[in-house]
Order: sequence, then structure tokens, then C-alpha cells
Amino acid sequence: MKALIEAAQKLTLAAGLFFTGTVLRAESTIAQPIPGSASTMGDGAKGVVLIAVRWDRRWNCGGFENAQLRFIGFDKLPSTKSSDEARSDIVLDDAPRLLTKPMFDHYAFLVEPGEYGVSRIDIKVASSVRDIRIATAPRSKLLKDGQPLGGSFTVGTGETVFIGLFYLDCYQEPTLWRYYPDGREEFNRYLETAKKTFPALDTEKVVFRLFRTTVFGQDYSLQSVPSPRR
Repeated sequence: MKALIEAAQKLTLAAGLFFTGTVLRAESTIAQPIPGSASTMGDGAKGVVLIAVRWDRRWNCGGFENAQLRFIGFDKLPSTKSSDEARSDIVLDDAPRLLTKPMFDHYAFLVEPGEYGVSRIDIKVASSVRDIRIATAPRSKLLKDGQPLGGSFTVGTGETVFIGLFYLDCYQEPTLWRYYPDGREEFNRYLETAKKTFPALDTEKVVFRLFRTTVFGQDYSLQSVPSPRR
């Protein structure tokens, strides 16, 4: 994603002054985060999206000393937003400023049924402690003529859908990458961990339907893996 690095080279920030996406914060009428204390995961008329993100730094990443994912945004399609400054419908921007842990954080969103495309990605890249930049892939690069160039996912009414594990990839340059549990056993372990964050989650109803992309991940279907014999 050369656009990310080109954008980064135009913006050098003093150490510690990181853009976190807070200027884009606003309440969404389309998607609301579900707290871990929620007694139920849905109201029947909407869908639930499960996603996990790693926010820790990756060292020696794509020619940089380190890189760190800072912001992921998704728009409900077809998106009615034309500017890059408009807030995404689903926002993930919980990256800590200093202390990071090498683990995935779990999120759940109650959303209107439909298709959602990635609409913003921010990655902090550092060549040194004083040369820190934010590389941004904005809406104008990720959505074109209503088409989700970066990828999309779908969720239906009453569904609970797992769309993937998001972290950085460092091949050639730092970029967002969608990972996934490899096989049913790993997926079951993910569900066990997610349920610790969201006790109201009915793991039996979770649908494995990854964020579809040809840019930020590889295609994979859990159904292609044979079920273990009992």
C-alpha cells in the first residue's frame, strides 16, 4: 500500500503526539459497541459483529524501526459519506499510546444488517524515537464509486458474525492484515476467549464469515476444514 507510506512521509510528528482518531468520534446510529457487561448480545432486529485487533508495536516492520496499527474504520454500504473526514460507522481506535500487550483485544458491535466496507486505516510508523509518522489510507482510496476496494463483510438480521483477527503485516511495508483461526479447534479457542470478554455471547450461534479482501488478507473458509471425528 504505497499510499500509506506516501501519506506518512508528508506528516512528521513530535514523539508522543500521536493521532488517535478522536476527531472522528461521534455516536453512530448504525453501529454501537457492546460492553462486556451487556446481558444480551442483540435485539433480534440487528446483527452482531465480532472482531479482534492487536494494537502492539511490530518491530523491524517493513523498513521501519517499528509500526503500530492505530485506527480501523468501516462504512455501511453503499456509503453516503463523500469526505475523508467523515466518521466511519464502525470505529476501532483503542491503541494505547505507550504500553502495549502482544495479544488480541476483543470487540463486539450491534449493527444494522447489511454490507460494510473498510473506509479508513491509520498506521503509526517510526524510524526513530523522534521520527514518528501516521500513514493513512482514507475513504477516497478504499471506497470507489460505491465499491469497497479494500474489502467488506456482511451480517444478516439476528446473526452474530465473526469477521477476523486484525493486525499488521510487515512484508515490504507496514500494512493492515486480516488473519483468522486456522481450523475449528482454533476457532473454538477464540470463542472461549471472546466469551470471557462477553459472557452473554452464545458461542453456538456465531457464524464464521471473514472480512473478504484481496488486499488485506487471504481467502479462507472454515467449512473447507473437515470436522473432527467424535
